[in-house]
Amino acid sequence: MGTLNGTYGSGRKPFRKRDETAGLEPVIERSWRRCAADGLDMAGRADDAVYGGTELKQRRERQEHLVAYALPELENIRQQIAHTNSTVILTDAEGVLLQRLGDAEFHRRAETVALQPGACWNESARGTNAIGTAITERLPVNVHRGEHYLECNAFLTCAASPILDPAGSLIGILDISGDQDARQMHSLGLVQMSTTMIENRLLEEHFDEALYLYFHPRPEFLGTLGQGIAAFAGDGRLLATNTCARRLLDLTSTIHGCTGFEDLFGVPLEWIFRCPGETGPNLETPSGIRLHTRTRLRQPHARPTPIPSPLPTTGRIEHGDPTVATAAERAHRVLTRDIPVLIEGETGTGKEHLARMLHDYGPRADGAFVAINCAALPESLIESELFGYVPGAFTGAKREGQTGKLVEADGGTLFLDEIGDMPLPLQSRLLRVLQDKQVVPVGGNQPRPVSFSLVSATHRDLRALVAAGEFRSDLYYRLNGLQVEMPPLRRRRDLSRLIHALLAEEDPEARICPEALELMLGHPWPGNCRQLSFVLRTALALRDDAEPLEPRHLPGDFHKDLTGRDEECGSSLQAVTDQVIREAVEANGGNVSAAARALGINRSTIYRRLQR
Repeated sequence: MGTLNGTYGSGRKPFRKRDETAGLEPVIERSWRRCAADGLDMAGRADDAVYGGTELKQRRERQEHLVAYALPELENIRQQIAHTNSTVILTDAEGVLLQRLGDAEFHRRAETVALQPGACWNESARGTNAIGTAITERLPVNVHRGEHYLECNAFLTCAASPILDPAGSLIGILDISGDQDARQMHSLGLVQMSTTMIENRLLEEHFDEALYLYFHPRPEFLGTLGQGIAAFAGDGRLLATNTCARRLLDLTSTIHGCTGFEDLFGVPLEWIFRCPGETGPNLETPSGIRLHTRTRLRQPHARPTPIPSPLPTTGRIEHGDPTVATAAERAHRVLTRDIPVLIEGETGTGKEHLARMLHDYGPRADGAFVAINCAALPESLIESELFGYVPGAFTGAKREGQTGKLVEADGGTLFLDEIGDMPLPLQSRLLRVLQDKQVVPVGGNQPRPVSFSLVSATHRDLRALVAAGEFRSDLYYRLNGLQVEMPPLRRRRDLSRLIHALLAEEDPEARICPEALELMLGHPWPGNCRQLSFVLRTALALRDDAEPLEPRHLPGDFHKDLTGRDEECGSSLQAVTDQVIREAVEANGGNVSAAARALGINRSTIYRRLQR
């Protein structure tokens, strides 16, 4: 590494540097000067004191969110550096190691210099090292072998990057350390990419209520690690930004709370709601940089409730409607405890989509999802379809017999759609299966044990059917461990986002003009999601390629529903629309701007409706 040929200040210990400092990274030289000023002995050893059980546990608990969001990245890096004599490390802001994943053989050698959980690796204690120097410099740092100030650490090659919280404060360090002859530049890129992902996750989950703006000068960079992310309060105040946003906007973290949306982009916050759904308008920075954007509104009622096995994004099921989100979360929670779920809702509201999602992320996802439409099967066949039959059970039976749907669902999920249309005689047999958890096929006498998750659905009022003697009360209570409702489309608060999501599924490049969107938002949708899907598919087929979807592309039946087959229909539609708007305003505490964002319409439309 060179000779001891310099001093730092009067009476200070000499510091090492390369001859004539040629090729020495400035960040390393600055660190060495600090170490010399602190009086560290290059040939000595650091204090190897390590925080033990209770203290380390408390430090991990204080950084609970950091650890939770960082662990997936640590595991990802561990897989990429496996068998390279390396380890990946997470520290807190003081440089105390919280987590370490890597090669066991390297861990044994690393512990000879206390590179282990509980040890503190700040610069004043351990000299120049990637963790401690990254803390001091607040920059990504690569320290290779003899660049470590303490000679005992010279076998290490390390790369570290700071992790900043949404306020821009240092909260931790992500580091890759190993024993390699060559400098590992790819390691520095890997930790920088991973810290960006951690920071973005922390920012996106930090605020209970905020508008998130995603932006970049190039549209293809939206959705990548290179995009800027900024969180704004409802009044337009800037709450937080990620590192990329601060770079694109030439900001410091100290500006948070002191500036607003209009200060940054020259237009009021309401400007971004001119574009429907999550598509944002082009904005321009004070320096003239044109930005492509998209938006996401985070509201308290939309926050998912922690559940034992968390659901992923619910896709076509939910795009921000609190009723649907709550239904999905509650249903998933009880199904993991082997409690049956009953889904109620009008035809076409997505009951089967919800049932399939509950299966895919439920306790029996590895088994089959068996759906039975109780209204579609002829009464003469439904018993054999459900329970199966033995060979020769009846005239026309298959010679080899048939396995019933209940047995097919064993180990998976049984979905009984339109359960309210099941004939009464069959209800008693189904009840016996649910109670005894075994099936006897038609014509047979040998029961077969079965175990499945049970989800039922109906568009009918089962309570009324029970009261009328058309549905067994004991079966009703056996099916109804938890009852959830899929609301009709006309009551959905995420209708605008749902329209854009379905449109993107059919054609990712498709666009819809504001006039067509407003017509769709005011439609009664008697066929619910199923009707919406067919309307969009028909409209796309009627337009020319790359042409935005306009009112003239919407099918005739759609317009008949809107224009009023009679005066009563028109007044009913008006009443429904007004009711939806009133409910949205009430749900948002009287905040018209928030209600407009939730419904995907202009504030002026809401004011006009309310004044009427």
